[in-house]
Amino acid sequence: MQGIASHWDEWFRHEASRDDRDAIESIGRSPFEQRRFVGWLARRWAGEAQWAGESAPARYVLAQLSRVSPFDKWACFDRYQTTYGTPGIAAIVLEAESAGESNDVRPVEALILPADEDATAHNIVSDGFQTESGDLSAARRAAISLLNGRGLMVFLALWIVAGRRPYPRWLQAVLAIAWLTVAGLMIRLLTGADPGSRLGLIFLMLFVLWASLVVIAVGVSSGEMVKAWIAGRQLRMRLEAHQTRLRINGGLSLQGGSAGLAFCLNTLLATYRAHPRVATRSWLWDRFFRKLRGAGGGWAATGVVMGGGQIERVALEPKIRACLRHPEITDILTPWQPEARQSVIDELVSSKTRPGTRVKQATEGLTPVFASEKHRLRTHRCRHAAQSIMAVGDFISKPQLTANAFAVALSAIMIAAFPDIRNVLAPAPSPAVVQPASPSPYYLWISLDTKRAEAFSVVLESGFWSNRWANVGSYGGANGSVRAELRLSRVDRQTTSDEEDGTIWIERRRKFLSREFQPGDRVGSYSLSHIARLGHE
Repeated sequence: MQGIASHWDEWFRHEASRDDRDAIESIGRSPFEQRRFVGWLARRWAGEAQWAGESAPARYVLAQLSRVSPFDKWACFDRYQTTYGTPGIAAIVLEAESAGESNDVRPVEALILPADEDATAHNIVSDGFQTESGDLSAARRAAISLLNGRGLMVFLALWIVAGRRPYPRWLQAVLAIAWLTVAGLMIRLLTGADPGSRLGLIFLMLFVLWASLVVIAVGVSSGEMVKAWIAGRQLRMRLEAHQTRLRINGGLSLQGGSAGLAFCLNTLLATYRAHPRVATRSWLWDRFFRKLRGAGGGWAATGVVMGGGQIERVALEPKIRACLRHPEITDILTPWQPEARQSVIDELVSSKTRPGTRVKQATEGLTPVFASEKHRLRTHRCRHAAQSIMAVGDFISKPQLTANAFAVALSAIMIAAFPDIRNVLAPAPSPAVVQPASPSPYYLWISLDTKRAEAFSVVLESGFWSNRWANVGSYGGANGSVRAELRLSRVDRQTTSDEEDGTIWIERRRKFLSREFQPGDRVGSYSLSHIARLGHE
Protein backbone atom coordinates (compact mmCIF):
# COMPACT_ATOMS: atom_id res chain seq x y z
CA MET A 1 0.00 0.00 0.00
CA GLN A 2 2.82 2.43 0.81
CA GLY A 3 4.32 1.96 -2.66
CA ILE A 4 1.24 1.39 -4.76
CA ALA A 5 2.04 4.22 -7.20
CA SER A 6 5.56 2.93 -7.87
CA HIS A 7 4.24 -0.60 -8.37
CA TRP A 8 1.71 0.65 -10.89
CA ASP A 9 4.31 2.77 -12.68
CA GLU A 10 6.69 -0.17 -12.99
CA TRP A 11 3.95 -2.41 -14.39
CA PHE A 12 2.66 0.25 -16.79
CA ARG A 13 6.11 1.12 -18.15
CA HIS A 14 7.67 -2.32 -18.37
CA GLU A 15 5.08 -5.09 -18.13
CA ALA A 16 1.80 -3.86 -19.61
CA SER A 17 0.94 -5.39 -22.96
CA ARG A 18 -0.08 -3.43 -26.06
CA ASP A 19 -3.72 -4.38 -25.47
CA ASP A 20 -3.50 -3.15 -21.88
CA ARG A 21 -2.06 0.16 -22.98
CA ASP A 22 -4.70 0.59 -25.71
CA ALA A 23 -7.51 -0.11 -23.21
CA ILE A 24 -6.08 2.38 -20.73
CA GLU A 25 -5.63 5.00 -23.44
CA SER A 26 -9.21 4.47 -24.61
CA ILE A 27 -10.56 5.08 -21.10
CA GLY A 28 -8.40 8.18 -20.73
CA ARG A 29 -9.91 9.83 -23.81
CA SER A 30 -13.40 9.90 -22.27
CA PRO A 31 -14.10 12.02 -19.16
CA PHE A 32 -17.09 9.80 -18.48
CA GLU A 33 -14.97 6.64 -18.57
CA GLN A 34 -12.41 8.32 -16.34
CA ARG A 35 -15.08 8.99 -13.73
CA ARG A 36 -16.31 5.42 -14.06
CA PHE A 37 -12.81 4.15 -13.41
CA VAL A 38 -12.44 6.33 -10.29
CA GLY A 39 -15.85 5.16 -9.06
CA TRP A 40 -14.94 1.52 -9.66
CA LEU A 41 -11.64 1.91 -7.86
CA ALA A 42 -13.24 3.63 -4.85
CA ARG A 43 -16.33 1.43 -4.55
CA ARG A 44 -15.36 -1.98 -5.92
CA TRP A 45 -11.62 -2.37 -5.93
CA ALA A 46 -11.05 -0.79 -2.50
CA GLY A 47 -13.64 -3.11 -0.97
CA GLU A 48 -12.18 -6.23 -2.59
CA ALA A 49 -8.51 -5.39 -2.08
CA GLN A 50 -8.45 -6.58 1.50
CA TRP A 51 -5.31 -6.26 3.60
CA ALA A 52 -5.35 -7.87 7.05
CA GLY A 53 -9.15 -7.92 6.86
CA GLU A 54 -9.46 -4.20 6.07
CA SER A 55 -10.42 -2.37 2.89
CA ALA A 56 -7.81 -0.31 1.10
CA PRO A 57 -8.01 3.48 1.73
CA ALA A 58 -9.31 4.64 -1.64
CA ARG A 59 -8.49 8.34 -1.13
CA TYR A 60 -4.84 7.60 -0.49
CA VAL A 61 -4.65 5.30 -3.50
CA LEU A 62 -6.19 7.94 -5.76
CA ALA A 63 -3.79 10.58 -4.44
CA GLN A 64 -0.77 8.36 -5.14
CA LEU A 65 -1.93 7.31 -8.62
CA SER A 66 -2.62 10.94 -9.57
CA ARG A 67 1.15 11.54 -9.65
CA VAL A 68 2.10 8.83 -12.15
CA SER A 69 1.37 8.24 -15.82
CA PRO A 70 -1.18 8.16 -17.35
CA PHE A 71 -3.35 9.36 -14.45
CA ASP A 72 -1.39 12.58 -14.03
CA LYS A 73 -2.94 13.70 -17.33
CA TRP A 74 -6.52 12.62 -16.55
CA ALA A 75 -8.77 15.52 -15.61
CA CYS A 76 -10.69 13.55 -12.98
CA PHE A 77 -7.43 12.95 -11.05
CA ASP A 78 -6.52 16.64 -10.81
CA ARG A 79 -8.30 17.12 -7.49
CA TYR A 80 -6.45 14.21 -5.89
CA GLN A 81 -3.03 15.70 -6.65
CA THR A 82 -3.47 18.30 -3.94
CA THR A 83 -5.93 16.72 -1.53
CA TYR A 84 -7.00 13.44 0.03
CA GLY A 85 -10.58 14.67 0.08
CA THR A 86 -10.63 14.36 3.89
CA PRO A 87 -11.01 17.92 5.24
CA GLY A 88 -10.49 18.43 8.93
CA ILE A 89 -9.69 21.14 11.45
CA ALA A 90 -7.25 23.68 10.05
CA ALA A 91 -3.91 24.58 11.63
CA ILE A 92 -2.64 28.13 11.86
CA VAL A 93 0.93 28.26 10.56
CA LEU A 94 2.42 31.72 10.14
CA GLU A 95 4.82 32.53 7.38
CA ALA A 96 8.01 34.35 8.28
CA GLU A 97 7.31 37.99 9.21
CA SER A 98 3.56 37.43 8.81
CA ALA A 99 1.30 39.49 11.07
CA GLY A 100 -1.56 37.08 10.49
CA GLU A 101 -3.13 36.68 7.05
CA SER A 102 -5.98 34.51 5.86
CA ASN A 103 -3.61 32.23 3.94
CA ASP A 104 -1.87 31.38 7.23
CA VAL A 105 -4.88 29.19 8.04
CA ARG A 106 -3.73 25.87 6.59
CA PRO A 107 -6.14 23.02 5.82
CA VAL A 108 -4.95 19.77 7.38
CA GLU A 109 -5.88 16.32 6.10
CA ALA A 110 -5.23 13.00 7.77
CA LEU A 111 -5.43 9.35 6.80
CA ILE A 112 -4.47 6.14 8.53
CA LEU A 113 -2.96 3.33 6.49
CA PRO A 114 -1.98 -0.26 7.23
CA ALA A 115 1.31 -0.14 9.10
CA ASP A 116 4.44 -0.36 6.97
CA GLU A 117 6.13 -3.75 7.15
CA ASP A 118 9.42 -1.95 7.68
CA ALA A 119 9.98 -2.03 11.43
CA THR A 120 11.92 1.24 11.29
CA ALA A 121 9.07 3.16 9.62
CA HIS A 122 7.48 5.97 11.63
CA ASN A 123 3.96 5.45 12.93
CA ILE A 124 3.05 9.04 12.01
CA VAL A 125 4.49 10.87 8.99
CA SER A 126 4.06 14.25 7.33
CA ASP A 127 3.05 14.71 3.70
CA GLY A 128 3.71 18.01 1.94
CA PHE A 129 5.43 19.66 4.91
CA GLN A 130 8.28 19.14 7.34
CA THR A 131 8.30 19.26 11.11
CA GLU A 132 9.97 17.69 14.11
CA SER A 133 9.08 14.03 14.53
CA GLY A 134 8.69 14.62 18.28
CA ASP A 135 5.83 17.08 17.68
CA LEU A 136 3.99 14.56 15.51
CA SER A 137 4.56 11.78 18.03
CA ALA A 138 3.21 13.95 20.86
CA ALA A 139 0.04 14.62 18.85
CA ARG A 140 -0.40 10.91 18.19
CA ARG A 141 0.12 10.00 21.87
CA ALA A 142 -2.42 12.64 22.86
CA ALA A 143 -4.94 11.15 20.39
CA ILE A 144 -4.35 7.68 21.85
CA SER A 145 -4.86 9.04 25.36
CA LEU A 146 -8.13 10.70 24.32
CA LEU A 147 -9.43 7.49 22.82
CA ASN A 148 -8.62 5.23 25.75
CA GLY A 149 -6.45 6.62 28.50
CA ARG A 150 -6.12 9.47 30.93
CA GLY A 151 -7.33 11.93 28.31
CA LEU A 152 -10.57 9.99 27.94
CA MET A 153 -11.09 10.09 31.71
CA VAL A 154 -10.67 13.88 31.65
CA PHE A 155 -13.22 14.13 28.83
CA LEU A 156 -15.72 11.92 30.68
CA ALA A 157 -15.27 13.96 33.86
CA LEU A 158 -15.96 17.18 31.95
CA TRP A 159 -18.99 15.62 30.32
CA ILE A 160 -20.42 14.47 33.65
CA VAL A 161 -20.10 17.98 35.06
CA ALA A 162 -21.37 20.09 32.16
CA GLY A 163 -22.13 17.88 29.15
CA ARG A 164 -25.52 17.55 27.53
CA ARG A 165 -27.21 14.17 27.90
CA PRO A 166 -28.70 11.90 25.21
CA TYR A 167 -32.24 12.64 26.40
CA PRO A 168 -35.11 13.54 24.09
CA ARG A 169 -36.69 16.88 24.87
CA TRP A 170 -39.80 15.41 26.43
CA LEU A 171 -37.69 13.40 28.85
CA GLN A 172 -35.61 16.46 29.73
CA ALA A 173 -38.82 18.29 30.59
CA VAL A 174 -40.09 15.39 32.72
CA LEU A 175 -36.80 15.15 34.62
CA ALA A 176 -36.73 18.91 35.21
CA ILE A 177 -40.27 18.82 36.60
CA ALA A 178 -39.36 15.86 38.81
CA TRP A 179 -36.34 17.66 40.32
CA LEU A 180 -38.46 20.75 40.92
CA THR A 181 -41.00 18.52 42.66
CA VAL A 182 -38.26 17.19 44.94
CA ALA A 183 -37.27 20.77 45.79
CA GLY A 184 -40.93 21.68 46.40
CA LEU A 185 -41.41 18.77 48.80
CA MET A 186 -38.29 19.81 50.73
CA ILE A 187 -39.53 23.39 51.00
CA ARG A 188 -42.91 22.08 52.13
CA LEU A 189 -41.27 20.05 54.88
CA LEU A 190 -39.04 22.88 56.05
CA THR A 191 -41.52 25.77 55.97
CA GLY A 192 -45.04 24.37 55.64
CA ALA A 193 -47.54 23.31 58.26
CA ASP A 194 -46.98 20.14 60.24
CA PRO A 195 -48.20 17.31 57.97
CA GLY A 196 -49.25 15.16 60.93
CA SER A 197 -50.11 11.63 59.87
CA ARG A 198 -49.21 12.41 56.25
CA LEU A 199 -45.52 12.82 57.07
CA GLY A 200 -44.76 9.20 56.21
CA LEU A 201 -46.47 9.53 52.83
CA ILE A 202 -44.56 12.73 52.01
CA PHE A 203 -41.28 11.14 53.03
CA LEU A 204 -42.05 8.11 50.87
CA MET A 205 -42.87 10.25 47.83
CA LEU A 206 -39.74 12.35 48.34
CA PHE A 207 -37.40 9.38 48.73
CA VAL A 208 -38.84 7.35 45.83
CA LEU A 209 -38.81 10.32 43.46
CA TRP A 210 -35.26 11.35 44.41
CA ALA A 211 -33.93 7.78 44.25
CA SER A 212 -35.52 7.25 40.82
CA LEU A 213 -33.92 10.42 39.47
CA VAL A 214 -30.52 9.44 40.86
CA VAL A 215 -30.79 5.94 39.38
CA ILE A 216 -31.68 7.38 35.96
CA ALA A 217 -28.84 9.92 36.06
CA VAL A 218 -26.23 7.45 37.29
CA GLY A 219 -27.46 4.69 34.98
CA VAL A 220 -27.40 6.82 31.83
CA SER A 221 -24.04 8.39 32.67
CA SER A 222 -22.44 5.08 33.60
CA GLY A 223 -23.79 3.39 30.49
CA GLU A 224 -22.47 6.09 28.19
CA MET A 225 -19.10 6.08 29.93
CA VAL A 226 -18.75 2.30 29.54
CA LYS A 227 -19.75 2.49 25.87
CA ALA A 228 -17.28 5.34 25.27
CA TRP A 229 -14.51 3.38 26.97
CA ILE A 230 -15.17 0.22 24.93
CA ALA A 231 -15.49 2.05 21.61
CA GLY A 232 -12.46 4.21 22.40
CA ARG A 233 -10.41 1.14 23.19
CA GLN A 234 -11.29 -0.43 19.85
CA LEU A 235 -10.43 2.78 18.00
CA ARG A 236 -7.16 3.04 19.92
CA MET A 237 -6.17 -0.48 18.91
CA ARG A 238 -6.80 0.40 15.27
CA LEU A 239 -4.87 3.64 15.54
CA GLU A 240 -1.89 1.90 17.13
CA ALA A 241 -1.90 -0.76 14.42
CA HIS A 242 -1.85 1.79 11.58
CA GLN A 243 0.34 4.51 10.23
CA THR A 244 -1.03 8.06 10.37
CA ARG A 245 -0.34 10.44 7.48
CA LEU A 246 -0.88 14.17 7.94
CA ARG A 247 -0.98 16.43 4.91
CA ILE A 248 -0.50 20.20 4.54
CA ASN A 249 0.16 21.46 1.02
CA GLY A 250 2.78 24.06 0.27
CA GLY A 251 6.06 22.45 1.25
CA LEU A 252 6.17 24.23 4.61
CA SER A 253 8.81 23.72 7.25
CA LEU A 254 7.08 24.02 10.63
CA GLN A 255 9.00 25.48 13.55
CA GLY A 256 7.64 24.55 16.95
CA GLY A 257 4.64 22.44 17.82
CA SER A 258 1.84 25.00 17.67
CA ALA A 259 -0.05 22.82 15.15
CA GLY A 260 -0.09 19.90 17.60
CA LEU A 261 -3.71 20.32 18.68
CA ALA A 262 -4.90 20.35 15.06
CA PHE A 263 -2.78 17.26 14.31
CA CYS A 264 -4.24 15.46 17.33
CA LEU A 265 -7.87 16.13 16.40
CA ASN A 266 -7.32 15.24 12.74
CA THR A 267 -5.68 11.98 13.80
CA LEU A 268 -8.86 11.15 15.71
CA LEU A 269 -10.94 12.05 12.66
CA ALA A 270 -8.81 9.84 10.39
CA THR A 271 -9.30 6.90 12.75
CA TYR A 272 -13.05 7.43 12.69
CA ARG A 273 -13.18 7.71 8.89
CA ALA A 274 -11.36 4.40 8.58
CA HIS A 275 -13.65 2.64 11.09
CA PRO A 276 -16.93 4.61 11.36
CA ARG A 277 -19.02 1.71 12.64
CA VAL A 278 -17.03 1.44 15.86
CA ALA A 279 -17.96 4.97 16.93
CA THR A 280 -21.69 4.42 16.37
CA ARG A 281 -21.72 2.10 19.41
CA SER A 282 -21.16 5.10 21.67
CA TRP A 283 -23.40 8.17 21.64
CA LEU A 284 -20.54 10.32 22.91
CA TRP A 285 -18.05 9.31 20.23
CA ASP A 286 -20.66 9.27 17.48
CA ARG A 287 -21.79 12.80 18.30
CA PHE A 288 -18.23 14.12 18.51
CA PHE A 289 -17.07 12.57 15.25
CA ARG A 290 -20.16 13.66 13.35
CA LYS A 291 -19.67 17.22 14.54
CA LEU A 292 -15.94 17.05 13.77
CA ARG A 293 -16.55 15.67 10.29
CA GLY A 294 -19.20 18.29 9.59
CA ALA A 295 -17.04 21.15 10.89
CA GLY A 296 -15.30 21.28 7.53
CA GLY A 297 -13.42 24.51 6.98
CA GLY A 298 -15.14 26.38 9.79
CA TRP A 299 -12.78 25.37 12.61
CA ALA A 300 -9.11 26.10 13.25
CA ALA A 301 -6.86 25.09 16.14
CA THR A 302 -3.57 26.18 17.61
CA GLY A 303 -1.65 25.00 20.65
CA VAL A 304 1.29 22.81 21.59
CA VAL A 305 -0.18 19.51 22.72
CA MET A 306 1.71 17.23 25.07
CA GLY A 307 1.54 13.44 25.06
CA GLY A 308 -0.91 13.42 27.97
CA GLY A 309 -3.23 15.93 26.27
CA GLN A 310 -2.17 19.12 28.08
CA ILE A 311 -2.07 22.22 25.86
CA GLU A 312 0.78 24.70 26.16
CA ARG A 313 0.71 28.39 25.31
CA VAL A 314 1.64 29.85 21.93
CA ALA A 315 1.97 33.29 20.36
CA LEU A 316 -1.71 33.92 19.79
CA GLU A 317 -2.43 37.44 18.55
CA PRO A 318 -1.37 37.04 14.88
CA LYS A 319 -3.14 33.70 14.68
CA ILE A 320 -6.40 35.18 15.88
CA ARG A 321 -5.93 37.95 13.34
CA ALA A 322 -5.45 35.35 10.59
CA CYS A 323 -8.72 33.66 11.56
CA LEU A 324 -10.56 36.98 11.62
CA ARG A 325 -9.34 37.66 8.10
CA HIS A 326 -10.39 34.23 6.88
CA PRO A 327 -13.95 34.33 5.54
CA GLU A 328 -14.80 30.74 6.48
CA ILE A 329 -13.34 30.33 9.98
CA THR A 330 -16.05 30.70 12.63
CA ASP A 331 -14.46 28.87 15.59
CA ILE A 332 -10.93 28.61 16.91
CA LEU A 333 -9.51 26.29 19.58
CA THR A 334 -6.75 27.95 21.58
CA PRO A 335 -4.72 27.37 24.73
CA TRP A 336 -6.10 28.91 27.94
CA GLN A 337 -4.68 32.41 27.47
CA PRO A 338 -6.13 35.82 28.48
CA GLU A 339 -5.86 37.23 24.96
CA ALA A 340 -8.17 34.47 23.69
CA ARG A 341 -11.15 35.52 25.82
CA GLN A 342 -14.31 35.99 23.81
CA SER A 343 -14.79 39.52 25.16
CA VAL A 344 -11.35 40.48 23.84
CA ILE A 345 -12.11 39.13 20.37
CA ASP A 346 -15.54 40.78 20.23
CA GLU A 347 -14.08 44.11 21.29
CA LEU A 348 -11.39 43.80 18.63
CA VAL A 349 -13.97 43.13 15.91
CA SER A 350 -16.34 45.89 17.04
CA SER A 351 -13.53 48.44 17.15
CA LYS A 352 -12.62 47.67 13.53
CA THR A 353 -16.18 47.59 12.21
CA ARG A 354 -17.54 50.60 14.12
CA PRO A 355 -19.11 53.20 11.79
CA GLY A 356 -16.59 55.82 10.77
CA THR A 357 -13.65 53.48 11.26
CA ARG A 358 -11.53 52.97 8.19
CA VAL A 359 -11.01 49.27 7.37
CA LYS A 360 -7.61 48.60 5.85
CA GLN A 361 -6.87 46.10 3.16
CA ALA A 362 -3.83 44.01 4.20
CA THR A 363 -2.74 43.03 0.72
CA GLU A 364 -4.38 43.01 -2.66
CA GLY A 365 -6.75 40.09 -3.15
CA LEU A 366 -7.14 39.32 0.54
CA THR A 367 -10.35 39.55 2.52
CA PRO A 368 -10.57 42.84 4.47
CA VAL A 369 -9.26 42.69 8.01
CA PHE A 370 -12.72 42.42 9.49
CA ALA A 371 -15.18 42.24 6.66
CA SER A 372 -18.42 42.34 8.58
CA GLU A 373 -19.86 42.47 12.05
CA LYS A 374 -21.67 39.25 11.16
CA HIS A 375 -18.35 37.40 11.05
CA ARG A 376 -18.15 36.64 14.76
CA LEU A 377 -15.18 34.46 15.61
CA ARG A 378 -15.94 32.21 18.57
CA THR A 379 -12.99 31.17 20.69
CA HIS A 380 -12.78 28.02 22.77
CA ARG A 381 -9.99 28.09 25.33
CA CYS A 382 -8.62 24.73 26.40
CA ARG A 383 -6.19 23.61 29.07
CA HIS A 384 -6.52 20.00 27.91
CA ALA A 385 -7.30 18.44 24.56
CA ALA A 386 -10.39 16.86 26.16
CA GLN A 387 -11.90 20.35 26.34
CA SER A 388 -11.55 20.61 22.57
CA ILE A 389 -13.67 17.47 22.26
CA MET A 390 -16.28 19.14 24.46
CA ALA A 391 -16.21 22.24 22.25
CA VAL A 392 -16.23 20.55 18.84
CA GLY A 393 -18.85 18.01 19.89
CA ASP A 394 -21.06 20.81 21.26
CA PHE A 395 -21.34 18.97 24.55
CA ILE A 396 -21.12 22.05 26.76
CA SER A 397 -24.57 22.90 28.06
CA LYS A 398 -25.15 25.66 30.62
CA PRO A 399 -28.69 24.41 31.37
CA GLN A 400 -27.26 20.95 32.04
CA LEU A 401 -24.55 22.43 34.28
CA THR A 402 -27.21 24.32 36.22
CA ALA A 403 -29.37 21.21 36.46
CA ASN A 404 -26.40 19.17 37.69
CA ALA A 405 -25.55 21.74 40.37
CA PHE A 406 -29.22 21.83 41.42
CA ALA A 407 -29.38 18.03 41.56
CA VAL A 408 -26.15 17.79 43.57
CA ALA A 409 -27.45 20.35 46.09
CA LEU A 410 -30.73 18.49 46.50
CA SER A 411 -28.90 15.18 46.80
CA ALA A 412 -26.66 16.61 49.53
CA ILE A 413 -29.78 17.68 51.43
CA MET A 414 -31.28 14.21 50.97
CA ILE A 415 -28.13 12.53 52.25
CA ALA A 416 -28.10 14.81 55.29
CA ALA A 417 -31.80 14.11 55.92
CA PHE A 418 -31.58 10.37 55.25
CA PRO A 419 -31.51 9.38 58.97
CA ASP A 420 -34.66 11.44 59.56
CA ILE A 421 -36.43 9.85 56.60
CA ARG A 422 -35.33 6.36 57.65
CA ASN A 423 -36.61 6.85 61.19
CA VAL A 424 -40.09 7.52 59.81
CA LEU A 425 -40.21 5.00 56.95
CA ALA A 426 -38.29 2.23 58.76
CA PRO A 427 -38.65 2.90 62.50
CA ALA A 428 -36.05 1.54 64.89
CA PRO A 429 -37.13 -1.19 67.35
CA SER A 430 -38.51 0.03 70.64
CA PRO A 431 -35.61 0.44 73.08
CA ALA A 432 -35.34 -0.62 76.72
CA VAL A 433 -33.90 1.45 79.56
CA VAL A 434 -30.51 0.20 80.72
CA GLN A 435 -27.59 1.35 82.82
CA PRO A 436 -25.74 3.58 83.55
CA ALA A 437 -27.74 5.94 85.72
CA SER A 438 -26.73 9.45 86.61
CA PRO A 439 -24.21 9.78 89.48
CA SER A 440 -25.69 13.21 90.33
CA PRO A 441 -28.99 13.64 92.19
CA TYR A 442 -29.66 16.78 90.16
CA TYR A 443 -29.74 14.96 86.81
CA LEU A 444 -31.76 12.05 85.55
CA TRP A 445 -30.19 9.80 82.90
CA ILE A 446 -32.40 7.62 80.73
CA SER A 447 -29.99 5.24 78.93
CA LEU A 448 -31.44 3.23 76.04
CA ASP A 449 -30.19 0.09 74.27
CA THR A 450 -30.45 1.45 70.72
CA LYS A 451 -27.97 2.38 68.00
CA ARG A 452 -30.19 5.08 66.55
CA ALA A 453 -30.10 7.78 69.17
CA GLU A 454 -31.54 10.41 66.83
CA ALA A 455 -34.78 8.41 66.52
CA PHE A 456 -36.05 8.97 70.07
CA SER A 457 -36.83 11.63 72.64
CA VAL A 458 -37.76 11.36 76.31
CA VAL A 459 -40.52 13.18 78.27
CA LEU A 460 -40.90 13.39 82.06
CA GLU A 461 -44.42 13.94 83.42
CA SER A 462 -44.57 14.51 87.18
CA GLY A 463 -46.54 16.36 89.85
CA PHE A 464 -43.40 16.94 91.95
CA TRP A 465 -40.79 17.74 89.31
CA SER A 466 -41.24 20.20 86.49
CA ASN A 467 -42.04 18.46 83.25
CA ARG A 468 -39.02 18.05 81.01
CA TRP A 469 -38.31 17.01 77.42
CA ALA A 470 -34.93 15.97 75.96
CA ASN A 471 -33.59 14.33 72.84
CA VAL A 472 -31.60 11.14 73.07
CA GLY A 473 -27.94 11.45 72.11
CA SER A 474 -24.69 9.48 72.14
CA TYR A 475 -22.25 10.28 74.94
CA GLY A 476 -18.71 9.03 75.36
CA GLY A 477 -16.33 8.91 78.29
CA ALA A 478 -16.23 6.66 81.36
CA ASN A 479 -20.03 6.51 81.57
CA GLY A 480 -20.62 6.52 77.84
CA SER A 481 -24.06 5.48 76.60
CA VAL A 482 -26.97 6.42 74.39
CA ARG A 483 -29.13 8.48 76.70
CA ALA A 484 -31.24 11.51 77.42
CA GLU A 485 -30.27 13.80 80.29
CA LEU A 486 -32.95 15.64 82.30
CA ARG A 487 -32.12 18.33 84.86
CA LEU A 488 -34.39 17.88 87.87
CA SER A 489 -36.08 20.97 89.31
CA ARG A 490 -39.15 21.14 91.51
CA VAL A 491 -42.38 22.54 90.18
CA ASP A 492 -43.67 25.70 91.89
CA ARG A 493 -47.10 24.28 92.63
CA GLN A 494 -46.65 20.64 93.48
CA THR A 495 -49.60 18.29 93.33
CA THR A 496 -47.83 15.62 95.36
CA SER A 497 -45.20 15.40 98.06
CA ASP A 498 -43.72 12.18 96.65
CA GLU A 499 -40.45 13.07 94.98
CA GLU A 500 -40.48 9.73 93.13
CA ASP A 501 -43.79 10.52 91.51
CA GLY A 502 -43.57 10.69 87.75
CA THR A 503 -43.60 8.76 84.46
CA ILE A 504 -40.85 8.63 81.83
CA TRP A 505 -42.19 8.37 78.29
CA ILE A 506 -40.04 7.33 75.30
CA GLU A 507 -41.30 8.87 72.07
CA ARG A 508 -40.30 8.55 68.44
CA ARG A 509 -38.90 11.74 66.97
CA ARG A 510 -40.21 13.01 63.67
CA LYS A 511 -37.99 15.62 62.05
CA PHE A 512 -36.52 16.79 58.76
CA LEU A 513 -33.13 18.39 59.17
CA SER A 514 -33.67 21.30 61.58
CA ARG A 515 -37.47 21.06 61.49
CA GLU A 516 -39.10 19.21 64.38
CA PHE A 517 -42.62 17.86 63.87
CA GLN A 518 -45.11 16.66 66.41
CA PRO A 519 -43.74 13.57 68.21
CA GLY A 520 -44.68 10.15 66.97
CA ASP A 521 -45.82 7.10 68.88
CA ARG A 522 -44.85 6.58 72.50
CA VAL A 523 -43.02 3.28 72.51
CA GLY A 524 -42.16 2.91 76.19
CA SER A 525 -42.98 4.19 79.68
CA TYR A 526 -41.13 3.78 82.97
CA SER A 527 -41.86 5.03 86.46
CA LEU A 528 -39.56 7.66 87.85
CA SER A 529 -38.82 5.51 90.88
CA HIS A 530 -37.63 2.66 88.64
CA ILE A 531 -35.31 4.95 86.69
CA ALA A 532 -34.00 6.63 89.86
CA ARG A 533 -33.10 3.31 91.49
CA LEU A 534 -31.61 1.79 88.31
CA GLY A 535 -27.92 1.22 88.89
CA HIS A 536 -28.09 2.15 92.59
CA GLU A 537 -29.54 -1.11 93.89
